[in-house]
Amino acid sequence: MRSAGIDKTKRKFTSTVALVTSEHNGRANVMAAEWSLRVSIEPYLVAVFVGYRRGTYAMIRDSGEFGLNYCSDKQAGLSSISGNYSITEGKDKWSLGDFSTFSASKIRAPMIGGCLMNLECVVVDELQTGDHAAFIGKVVEGYVDDSKRPLIYHGGRYFSLGPRIEKDIS
Repeated sequence: MRSAGIDKTKRKFTSTVALVTSEHNGRANVMAAEWSLRVSIEPYLVAVFVGYRRGTYAMIRDSGEFGLNYCSDKQAGLSSISGNYSITEGKDKWSLGDFSTFSASKIRAPMIGGCLMNLECVVVDELQTGDHAAFIGKVVEGYVDDSKRPLIYHGGRYFSLGPRIEKDIS
């Protein structure tokens, strides 16, 4: 049943979950980001939206790069740790979870192992969009694990991608 109300719509978006990694002045960080997407195929550009008051915002702004690590459906715990704790509060998120990392080939930020997809990105633009900045990143390297399934986020809860639904073209 349909009901009216803008506030009711705010938790109805469905998205994949990414762990945004950044590194600046020898300090690495990881942050959960529900808001990320591809914005161009050629050039290959993605966007990630980060709150201005987050430690990740300053790290990406100052370093000019970030990693975008799309979680597999086995990484809900890592997403929760990355989203519920802040580097600005002195929390060492890396020690709170079993984060497997590997070195990126073209950026300084670490990449997260076990993900469906990892993208190394160099910032080409920053847009001010309300209470979040939109960092537009050019993908300079990427990795994919076809054996993984994406972690889905909807209504404040995690889900796994279900069975394929055939197109009904009648």
